[in-house]
Amino acid sequence: MVMERISMNLVIDVLKLHYQDQCSNRGVAKRLGISRPTVQKYLDLTKEAGIDQWPVPEEEDGGLGRLRKILFPEPMVSSSGAPLPEWSEVEKELNARKKSGVTRHLLWQEYRMTHPDGLGYSQFCAHFAEYRKKRDLRMHVPHAPGEELYVDYSGPKVWIYPVGKAPFQASIFVAVMGLSAYTFIYATPDMKTRSWIRAHREAFEYLGGVPQAVIPDCTKTAVLVAHRYDPTLNRTYREMSAHYIFEIAPARPLSPRDKGSVESGVLSAQRALLAPIREVKFVSLSDLNRTLRERCDAFNQTPFQKRPDSRTLVFEAEDRPALGALPSEPFETEEWIVCRVHPDYHISVDRFLYSVPCRLVREQVDVRLTSTTLEIFYREERVASHLRTTDPRKRFSTFKEHMPPNHRHHLDQSQEGYLERAGKVGPDVVRFIEALFRRKQYPAYAYRTCQGILSLLKEYPADRVNAACALGLQMGTGSYKALQGILKHEMDRKALTPETKPSVPDHENVRGPAYYGGKTESTPVSQV
Repeated sequence: MVMERISMNLVIDVLKLHYQDQCSNRGVAKRLGISRPTVQKYLDLTKEAGIDQWPVPEEEDGGLGRLRKILFPEPMVSSSGAPLPEWSEVEKELNARKKSGVTRHLLWQEYRMTHPDGLGYSQFCAHFAEYRKKRDLRMHVPHAPGEELYVDYSGPKVWIYPVGKAPFQASIFVAVMGLSAYTFIYATPDMKTRSWIRAHREAFEYLGGVPQAVIPDCTKTAVLVAHRYDPTLNRTYREMSAHYIFEIAPARPLSPRDKGSVESGVLSAQRALLAPIREVKFVSLSDLNRTLRERCDAFNQTPFQKRPDSRTLVFEAEDRPALGALPSEPFETEEWIVCRVHPDYHISVDRFLYSVPCRLVREQVDVRLTSTTLEIFYREERVASHLRTTDPRKRFSTFKEHMPPNHRHHLDQSQEGYLERAGKVGPDVVRFIEALFRRKQYPAYAYRTCQGILSLLKEYPADRVNAACALGLQMGTGSYKALQGILKHEMDRKALTPETKPSVPDHENVRGPAYYGGKTESTPVSQV
């Protein structure tokens, strides 16, 4: 049971009335509105501190300082006398080794191994929680007019049901001004860079100007590499900030209070703007955004609960005059992404593969995307340029000059070379490899299969490999593993062996057809 906290001012009043005014315990209790046992308890505590008069003597071993220590002792030990844990070390262990499975229960067990009569687990947790509350202090940061715009995506999405198309979920972008809490909400088809940039452009047009800084969280569309002091920004986002002249100041990783305005704005948008339309079926993004704009205007004009003005009034009076001017031309999206070159000297963009000079294998490159072209940069130098492809039948865009010399030689001569080598094995091997080259869009994959087929000659004779290819063509397969399975299970031998009728041995105990009245061209077998 927790003892009720003693008021130092009440103790001082008891001392004054008892020693200075010579009031009895009953009189002190009546004047202060407390019970007589409480008055006596306070007088006993003060005598323990060496105080039995008023005013209190200013002595080293007495006085109000000693009284405070008695009334409010520092909890350095538990009720059993065992020392308390060093809470700063407990917090350090939990934070630094969170991924290694360190828990409060484990730290408590280690504490009890050293101090068996120390705190129980519930008291250990309660004391630690109290310690963290005292350290978890919050600071109110004043916002200057037009200074900060907080941006984020809302968690819940909204379903769109296009006519004649598959339904999809729209992402909800939310932007909130720091000073006025003026809110903008916009639906995008996804949360990719192009949608992120479009939402910012719409937000600036809705505000009628540009703030000094935009504070996003550490989403990949804004921050490529999160860092507490020096984050690496998305290149397209950085170019947009230069076009509109604003600073990008990402919130620190795992620090939602750095963008508390947008966190509360997202919550308000979910409750006031999205929840009321949860049952509405929208047929297009424009239909949804039109509804969101109407609701957003009404939301901003709604008076605050604890103030007479509204978001719109504060924005028009303070934020709007301090905003920067919009540029004459809106920012045209040129998406930048970072890719790592694959071992086959290609990069993957939207599931299509584009070649890069082979010297850059496993290096990280910057890729600039437009609607028609793709440019690849290494250390700010353009090293390749491709036309973007959308044909799923042509996933690879490869330039011969990007290949190493042996690959170029392989590309120029290997197809004819493989067919020539296959002709020495058998005609069915030639037909199998010809079908393989017709089937494969990317020749390098066909070369690997050809190498595997010819390597089967190390384990099996040429006639069996040729027969396996013939059976593979009948089965409609072009796989090396299929041929390997055919040979392993001797399916080629079964295919080569002609089907024959079982023969009947000539024996004197076997009855011939003449026995049953049938005719035979051979000599009748003797009957027993």
